[in-house]
Amino acid sequence: MRDLAAKLHSVLGDLYSPVINGLKIISIIVISIIVVKIGSIIIKKIFEKQKGFKYSISAKRLDTMSTLLVSVFRYMTYLVAGVVILSDVFQLKSVLAAAGIGGIAVGLGAQSLIKDVISGFFIVMEDQFVVGDLITIDNMTGTVEEMELRVTKMRHFNGDLFIIPNGEIKKVTNHTRGNKAVNVDIPIAYSADINKAIEVAQTVCAAVGEEFTTIVEPLKVLGITDLGKESLNLRITAKTLPNEQWEVERKIRIRIKEAFSKSGIEFFDKNKIELEKES
Repeated sequence: MRDLAAKLHSVLGDLYSPVINGLKIISIIVISIIVVKIGSIIIKKIFEKQKGFKYSISAKRLDTMSTLLVSVFRYMTYLVAGVVILSDVFQLKSVLAAAGIGGIAVGLGAQSLIKDVISGFFIVMEDQFVVGDLITIDNMTGTVEEMELRVTKMRHFNGDLFIIPNGEIKKVTNHTRGNKAVNVDIPIAYSADINKAIEVAQTVCAAVGEEFTTIVEPLKVLGITDLGKESLNLRITAKTLPNEQWEVERKIRIRIKEAFSKSGIEFFDKNKIELEKES
């Protein structure tokens, strides 16, 4: 080994130290990347196994803890790699000992990083949201994909990915907690048979209720909720599991349209009224 080092030194001359240091830095970076990859896989597999236990934590909670722990592991690995490079390669042991890791972090302007990390831990501890929840932060709405040590990643309905520093999260609206209300308003013409419309709507409610297992409070026809200038408003209500209300609402509208058309019940048509007035 010494002979090899001597030969390299004789070949490289003054470039020996920079080349060796460069190789050391590259080796440390490569090793740290491999450690992060392997460690992340192991952590995720451990949490995946937890999902199969009878008395385990909820899957969403486990996914959140998994992504957070992977993030912590990644930051710690890279931090250690950085310290090794500074101390062993650049021979800055005395500087590190005098300043300390915390002093260097603050000196490099890491106050915001510390703020993000602390906020992230509070979000998890207070169970404000977990991976898979539909949330709104400020004017951004999306499904939480990853909860990391420093940032939260959420996906909008149109595919946009929001990456928000945890320290910037002040107010959160969680749309996933608790059952969700279903409210379907049906505009009916004054000329329509109201009793028949309610009867048909009740039949639709019964059919839709049998189709969905996500409905936790039975569909019911609330009745006429508004007497407008040109139309009546018939409302159907129910409650579903979180994030299932939209599918139920869409199905109700389709079934109502089909049932009302078969029964000859008229919807309010503003364009039709305007054409009749013009003629």
